[in-house]
Amino acid sequence: MDNPTLVILASITAITTTAFVAVAVLWLRKLRGGMSYALREAATQQVLTAQRLSELCQELQKRQDQQERQIHALAQANLRLSQELALVNNRMENTEREVFAIPTDRVLH
Repeated sequence: MDNPTLVILASITAITTTAFVAVAVLWLRKLRGGMSYALREAATQQVLTAQRLSELCQELQKRQDQQERQIHALAQANLRLSQELALVNNRMENTEREVFAIPTDRVLH
């Protein structure tokens, strides 16, 4: 193994291999850092989206509660008006009977 060409070739191969491994390690670290950054950003966006969705759900729940109260109030008003209308109808029927009733104490000849 005293051949200088073989020693030089082995040295160049070792240096090249070492350089390749060093570059590969640096590239993998950079890739890992980029992926870590991307994952952190995605997680942050998901948290923000979940917060917005939660706020929107709360707002929708409030609106639904308000609308349910309005529907209940309208239903109560409808019931009250129906009852009042029935009373007015009864009074009108009673008044019509009284007005259009034929007196039986008079004899027609």
